[in-house]
Amino acid sequence: MAVTINEGTQTDVYTVVNAGTEIQVVKLDVGSGTAISDFGGTLVAVNNLVNGTVRISVGTLTTGTLQNLVSGTINALAAGTITNGTVLDIGLRHADEFATVVSTGTNTLGTIRAAVTGSAIYVTGLVISVGSASNVVIGNGGTSLPLLGTLFFNANGGIALTPINPPLRTTAGSALVYQQSAAISSMTIAVQGYID
Repeated sequence: MAVTINEGTQTDVYTVVNAGTEIQVVKLDVGSGTAISDFGGTLVAVNNLVNGTVRISVGTLTTGTLQNLVSGTINALAAGTITNGTVLDIGLRHADEFATVVSTGTNTLGTIRAAVTGSAIYVTGLVISVGSASNVVIGNGGTSLPLLGTLFFNANGGIALTPINPPLRTTAGSALVYQQSAAISSMTIAVQGYID
């Protein structure tokens, strides 16, 4: 609103006294367009934050798009939803993570992690150790669909893959399996991963 001053009339201006001097008070209005809305202490929305740092000491960050604050492009969180997990110092832990140890000395097809209908099994860490020379296959539902191998080990040999990035994965609904070439060797398989 334009303020017109006419001689002989008075218009009150809100002021406060600071150190003996009257100082005019200017209020922050956060209304859109011509709407008037006094700032009440809560920042409702920021439509464009090109540069700077956002710090939240108390409160919740919800409903919005995470943008790259330098370039302005949406690539800091390209796609997806962060759910089902707890953010720790080591990163995001998956809700359906597992760790399995299999000890065997047989050449029969064995299961490391049973199939889950509609879900894939992701392997993020794998350790295999054998007592005698043998071959090992890690498979997807069966060793005819190997995920890893055939691996050839000398006596008292092994392999450690951790972390595996990107993870090895089965097809949806398939078990994670293994097979050793012969029953002459004890074998230990330790697997870490998650179901999704």
